[in-house]
Amino acid sequence: MDRIAQVVGISPIEVRCRNFLKTGQTTTTDQAIRENIDLDRLLDRALELSDYHAKKKRFAVENKNGKLKKGIGIASFLHGAGFTGSGERYLNSLVGVEAGPDGVVRVLVSSAEFGQGTNTVLCQIAAEALGLPYGNVAIAQPDTTVVPNSGPTVASRTAMIVGKLVQSAAKGLTETLAKAGLLGNDYTSEQFRAACREYLAAHGALKSYARYESPGDVYWDDEKYRGEAYAAFAWAVYIAEVTVDFTTYSVTVDDFVALQEIGKVLNPVLAEGQITGGVAQGIGFALYEKVVWENGRMLNNQMTNYIMPTSVDLPPIRVFFEEHGNVHGAHGAKGIGELPMDGPAPAIVNAVEDATGVRFDSIPLLPEDLFEALGDKSGERDALSSVRGIA
Repeated sequence: MDRIAQVVGISPIEVRCRNFLKTGQTTTTDQAIRENIDLDRLLDRALELSDYHAKKKRFAVENKNGKLKKGIGIASFLHGAGFTGSGERYLNSLVGVEAGPDGVVRVLVSSAEFGQGTNTVLCQIAAEALGLPYGNVAIAQPDTTVVPNSGPTVASRTAMIVGKLVQSAAKGLTETLAKAGLLGNDYTSEQFRAACREYLAAHGALKSYARYESPGDVYWDDEKYRGEAYAAFAWAVYIAEVTVDFTTYSVTVDDFVALQEIGKVLNPVLAEGQITGGVAQGIGFALYEKVVWENGRMLNNQMTNYIMPTSVDLPPIRVFFEEHGNVHGAHGAKGIGELPMDGPAPAIVNAVEDATGVRFDSIPLLPEDLFEALGDKSGERDALSSVRGIA
């Protein structure tokens, strides 16, 4: 987008504004955007949070002197939630909840918790749907002898797809108790516990299941590759500020603003943590992590020679959210797990290009890559080539 802007003689901001999708327009797969999106507002807010315009002017003046050049870059992007196309329909996920005589409800899903907060968020969703305190809900271990197949923990699908099923299954549990005449519309935790005990004594197991059904307005044509590629999208604008050292040819990310519209934020702490972690990975993707292959094998396959950013290599990652309702997710939530991996690299590369005036075609941007592109005409390249040859 920045290169297009440069060729046609407009700003990187303007070229994005002219090409932003709007509600009612269609994507490349002929999917009509039904979400209430305002990407111009998202961009404007990101520019304000990053102080983009003032920094852009200041850097243009400061970069005239010295070996340290600063730049600022934008990435605007989207990421679908759930499996692409017919994936969710074919997967046909099943989710359950089960109540015990102590009134504790277990969530039965095959989703795996590996630090992203799945257990917490799914229990939150169930507790809200049941009208119970969070402490009254637990989650079963994803043992396939115990839980149904609710699909793998991939594709930014857990909070939106699985979460919505958990919500439905939990409501089904209260409906079962209500139909049995054991529970009214308003009830306390103790009344819920008593209803569970009475139902279990009379009928046996108290479980409720919900299976995924494709919404009526979501259809994908597998043969024509057209239609709703995703039930919903998350939208984001990321802005990176960098310093390029013309002595060491290294890049430092000084500040990072990550603004995203992800539907309802179910757990602000966990959501911010996922974005922060994803941006950190994205910075590694952009500047550090180069996979070296030779004869079909990865040569740098150890922590001693595969370079990853540590906490000291990361800037302040400032995370912000916009919230708009989404009918396909629990309480309006959308998936966010993969979103923050999309934006950091292009934002950083655009910032490096802003600082140096040189365009780059690949990542990671290692010091040697910058040297090759930026080394002056005093023979530095030849000198480095000689050293490499000796080595």
